[in-house]
This record gives sequence, C-alpha cells and structure tokens, in this order.
Amino acid sequence: MIIRMSVFISNLTRFGLTRQGAILGKQIQSIISLQSVDRTLKTSSPCQNKVYEMRQYVIKPDGVQEYKKLTQELFYLRTRASKLVGFWFTEIGSLLNKTVHLWEYDSLMHRQEVRDALANDSEWQNNYIANLVRLVQEQQNCTMYMPQWYSEVKSPEKQSGGVYELMTYNMVMGGPVIWGKKLKSSIEAHVRLGYADLIGVWYTDIGDHNSVEVLWRYNNLTCREEGRERAHNDAVVVNKVRDNLDNVTHHTSCLMLPSTWSPMQ
Repeated sequence: MIIRMSVFISNLTRFGLTRQGAILGKQIQSIISLQSVDRTLKTSSPCQNKVYEMRQYVIKPDGVQEYKKLTQELFYLRTRASKLVGFWFTEIGSLLNKTVHLWEYDSLMHRQEVRDALANDSEWQNNYIANLVRLVQEQQNCTMYMPQWYSEVKSPEKQSGGVYELMTYNMVMGGPVIWGKKLKSSIEAHVRLGYADLIGVWYTDIGDHNSVEVLWRYNNLTCREEGRERAHNDAVVVNKVRDNLDNVTHHTSCLMLPSTWSPMQ
C-alpha cells in the first residue's frame, strides 16, 4: 500500500512533537531520500558514457627490455583496432615492471567486436601475442565509466615530459549516490589550485565495485612536490579531503611514466 506524502504531513501536524510525529518525520525523510536516489540514478547511468578498459600487466624482470622492443615495433597492430588513451610504466608506489594501459570503446559490444577481430588477426596473434605470453607474469583488467561531472578525458596542455599519478579510491558500499558528491568536491578543491592537469575520473563498472580511478598529470616531479605542499596547507583542500575520507576505505597512488608509443606524454 502506498501512503501519500500529504497523509504523512497531515498526521505529523496532528501528532505534533510526539514520538509518533518523530517517526512520521523520519518516514518523510526516507521518501525524500529515495526520490533523490532515483533522480541521481537516472542521470548517472554508465550507459550514457563510453566504456573504458584499464589493463595492467606485470612483466617478468628479465623480459622488460624485450617487451619494450616488441611493443615499440608492433603495437600499431593493436592500436589500429581501437583507441588507446594512454600507456604507462609504473615508477613509484606500485608493483615494479608493471604497465598500465587505458582503452576507450563506444560500448561493451564495441569492445567485444574488437576483441573478436583481434583474436582472428593472424598478424597480431603470430607476431605480437605469441612473443608476449612468455614475457608477462600477471594480467588484470576492469571496465569503467566517467561520471557526468567529468565526462571527457582531458588532453594535457604539454605534449612531452609528463609525470602521471594514478590515484585509486576504494569507497564504501552504495555507489556514487552515497559518496559521489564528496568525492567530486575533494577533487575539484585540488583542481582549483592549478598545480596539475586532471586527465580523467572513472568509476569501476566491472571489476572491484565502488572503486574510483583518478588520473593526474604533472609537468615534472618538482611540480608535484610543490603542488602537494600547497594542497596540504590549503584549508579548502584539507576540509574537502577530510569530508571525502568519511567514505574512503582504502586509498593508494602510484607515479607512472608514459611509454614512447603512448598518445599521452
């Protein structure tokens, strides 16, 4: 049975500041909250965005140089099939000898079509994959989408010499409806200081749920050091970050350097 809002309000007035009135007040608040959740879900569906796949490979230590040479020479066989956003090697803060590459697709179906085509591409399979498999120690991937408030990947203003930082947030259960607003405020507080380019923000769709990836670019390591110092002494940043941490269960970051074949430098 559906109880109308007007009935709640009428009863709340009749009961006044009694225990029953307090209960009815909470019921009203619950309905309002559910309506807000419904509106948020309608405007933040991942179906409205492109699909991004993040792949992370750990390369065997004795195979790193061979891997770089192989990929430098033949990775065009892969990039002709779909859009590569960026390709990096981790430098500090993660497993060593790890690569991170980010791919953009129009949809999950588009991704599947690309994967099917690559599986039947004899040149890709025989010349690249056949040599890759003995060099790779571990592989993992996830698919992600960008929130409406940051719905496009930003191209860096400078096209060379960049240092990238990938920040990963594991959030409380419940999704962006629960933690999205405070996360956005925290990120925007950093952007406001202008010491780094915010390349993109992604919410995981298939993979570790309630995870967020935030990618920053600095002109060099000194810019990062000086910028972080400014952020740590900025009252707005400190307060927004503290608010966001109410919803964060785990937070990591790693510094990455772009490969020579990466579109982002």
